[in-house]
Amino acid sequence: MPFHLRLEISERRLLLRVGDLALTALAVFGALWFWARLADRALDVALIQSQFSWVALIGTGWPLWLMLADMYNLRLVARIGPSMRRILLGGLALLFAYLALFFVLSRAPVTGMLASIEIGTPQLRLAPALAIVLLVVSMVIWRLAYIRVLGAPHARRRLLILGTGQAGSALSHVILKGHTPYYEIVGFVDDTPHPPCDCIGSVPVLGGVDRLGDVVWNQRVDEIVIASSDVSGELLQFLIDCYEHGIAVTPMPLLYERLTGKIAVEHAGSQWHVALPLQSRPTRTAEAVLKRMLDLVGGLVLVGLLLVLLPFIALAIRLDTPGPILYRQQRVGWRGRVFTALKFRSMVHDAEPDGEAQWATKDDPRVTRVGRWLRRTRLDELPQAWNVLRGEMSLVGPRPERPEFVEQLQRVIPFYRARLAIKPGLTGWAQINYGYGNSVEASLAKLQYDLYYLKHQSFWFDLLILARTVYVVLLMKGQ
Repeated sequence: MPFHLRLEISERRLLLRVGDLALTALAVFGALWFWARLADRALDVALIQSQFSWVALIGTGWPLWLMLADMYNLRLVARIGPSMRRILLGGLALLFAYLALFFVLSRAPVTGMLASIEIGTPQLRLAPALAIVLLVVSMVIWRLAYIRVLGAPHARRRLLILGTGQAGSALSHVILKGHTPYYEIVGFVDDTPHPPCDCIGSVPVLGGVDRLGDVVWNQRVDEIVIASSDVSGELLQFLIDCYEHGIAVTPMPLLYERLTGKIAVEHAGSQWHVALPLQSRPTRTAEAVLKRMLDLVGGLVLVGLLLVLLPFIALAIRLDTPGPILYRQQRVGWRGRVFTALKFRSMVHDAEPDGEAQWATKDDPRVTRVGRWLRRTRLDELPQAWNVLRGEMSLVGPRPERPEFVEQLQRVIPFYRARLAIKPGLTGWAQINYGYGNSVEASLAKLQYDLYYLKHQSFWFDLLILARTVYVVLLMKGQ
């Protein structure tokens, strides 16, 4: 029988993190050991303390870069080109940060702990650079080996989808689009004795529910995904037997959430509970306090940045097109309360002459030249820092929509008003993964991300989203 590693999504990510941290430590200590041999010194605690500045820079900067660059997104990990580019870019960023640190320390008054840093030793100046080179090279080898080994056929989880409806089809589309190095769909089994078709896309339908047992054992299935709302008592008992034999049984919405970072609200069906955070957390009050403190601190920082940039942005807007600098618009916030959101004007004045709300479109002709740049850098949203300080918005949360759109969308999209259970945000999980929504379909996609955030929100998740937002802004990936 072929060997299967049977690694879950969480296990694959954990393996990546452990390997990355181990290589970071090896690169740093390898460079220190090499320099210690050249300088005929012992590699001891005193030496590490004397070089604490660059050791800490690499030890914390590299894991932070991997999170910012989304290097634990398994779909991205499987793509060699983008992964290698981000590793090299991270190495250059670390090298630049070290040179900046070296420049500051070499010109600072040599007192206290800085006095023990041997800046002038030529070999020592090479140690951080050597650590970065070792780290980049070892990371390239490690990530290539990871793809080669865990993306090989023997390491792929053999998946059987129970149900031939839209839910099963949507899941197979997600897997075939970006997760084939980790999953192999052996086929579908219909939840009735008589399947309506022979295949769905390129995936075969192997029979009806009466053949489920033969298919599971003959195809050596590792995981059964339930994409059907009709699970009889007999079928449930069979699934329990499979679980006892080490075969994972997973609801479709749950696996979809793990693979995509969003909730499949349109396919939740009778499993609607997976779309909402029904379980109360014991740390909810503490997290709410931390979130508000983060909002106040972040809001003050952004207001300071706004005051610095305001004259330049205002001048650019005024010189580009006539009209006001700031744009005020009604938005729906926490628990359905309407508030006035502030933005830098990025469209021509009177962009909606008939007074009816219109979706913004890609390459919208109403967007001005300066407005296009403001949107790409997300600076058009900067005045909403005032809304954050007023408590109408948070730094992180679902983007607030206009009342007209909320009224329209809640009628056609299930669970849409669930996003009003928390304060809207200046940025959010949907913004860094999807961007602007300009249609009902795009709003559904954004809602899937918003519900994922609602279900998994925490102080640390907010920090990750804020850090990823900085990455998006610096690369001008806004829309």
